[in-house]
Amino acid sequence: MAQNRSRQPRPKARPRIVLCAGLKSSGSTWLFNVVIELFKAAGRRDVAAFYADNFKMFPPEAEKAGVLIVKCHEPSHSLRFLCRFLDATVFVTVREPRDSLASLRQRFGHHFETSLGEIARQAPIVAELARDAVVFRYEDGFCDRPQSVTRIAAALGLRIGRKAQARIFASLSPDSVKAKIEVLKRMGKFGRRPSPDDFDPTTHWHPGHVGDGRIGKFDGLLSEDEQKRILAATKDYCQAFRYGTAPKSRGRFVQVSGGETDNATRPPRPRRPSPPRRRRR
Repeated sequence: MAQNRSRQPRPKARPRIVLCAGLKSSGSTWLFNVVIELFKAAGRRDVAAFYADNFKMFPPEAEKAGVLIVKCHEPSHSLRFLCRFLDATVFVTVREPRDSLASLRQRFGHHFETSLGEIARQAPIVAELARDAVVFRYEDGFCDRPQSVTRIAAALGLRIGRKAQARIFASLSPDSVKAKIEVLKRMGKFGRRPSPDDFDPTTHWHPGHVGDGRIGKFDGLLSEDEQKRILAATKDYCQAFRYGTAPKSRGRFVQVSGGETDNATRPPRPRRPSPPRRRRR
């Protein structure tokens, strides 16, 4: 006599967390949007993407999502623990801290003391996360390189065709982002009277988000005293990523406390001082 077999529920797919962390003005918003677009291209519809430094900031839709894409600058200890526990994919963006603060002042008009406090809190957390993260260095111009999209897709384990990757990269070029921001303004996403601190909750673009991307801009925007205070407040971060007075690394890849960046560990060769380079973002 055949026995009735009750149908067993299919095991649920393991939830995923993707953390996009970085110092402010280091390209983390660009990376965050690349991750979102890659999951869309992969056909995932169970994605919740948002900004959160702690669990209280998680939106209600996070409970039903299969993939969480979390953008942050100061992730709490609990959030970092959850990422380790679930073996999250962690991306980290880094930038010379003096340029980060100079950019905040130039684009958003942020006060020095406020920005210094933020960067001083963010820097050690970013350095900690970088030990087990895919690290992107602002000075390498990763936002201007289509290979960055390929690298992000590979880290996520997503197979995305070249045409789709090219489309994603083109949609996040400086001109495309500026055009997107103008559309968001007309839609009222920034309110009736947009301020630099307003942002679109979906993309996290701010009015005036795209800057000139100039490397070494701090020299003309910050006083010597301000520069010294920034370096003192981010000493360990600067040592980890070879910023400040440390020599610059050369080449393609480097291991920074276990995290991979786009620079190599070869000792730097001496070279003559050159004028500040420019990046688009």
